[in-house]
Amino acid sequence: MTLPIVAFSGKTKYYLNLNQYRNWHYAVSNNLKKNFKESIASELFFNIKGEVHVEYFYYAPDKRKRDLMNVVAVVDKFFQDALVEKRCIEADDTSIVKKVSVEYKGIDKTNPRIEVNLIYNL
Repeated sequence: MTLPIVAFSGKTKYYLNLNQYRNWHYAVSNNLKKNFKESIASELFFNIKGEVHVEYFYYAPDKRKRDLMNVVAVVDKFFQDALVEKRCIEADDTSIVKKVSVEYKGIDKTNPRIEVNLIYNL
């Protein structure tokens, strides 16, 4: 599944990263989370019982150096919350999400993104 690294609040584009997240007004943050969930909702039609491992693969928009977890942290938060809200997983705490891994996959100027895999039946 492909996850966006940007979201919109109104007509304003926001990069989903921890440096930005900590400065957002709560209403902006809530709107971005809602819009993120709506953008992936059509793919959240499954139900996994039990433990999961979440794998993220980050494709950067350019060659600038980035702190990998700053980029992935907010997307991870929004994604796992969406999984719980849509009942794809039972919870996003350590009773269910046993492992989260992140890998930098290089540059994709035309389609920067985060790909995610859910591994279950651990």
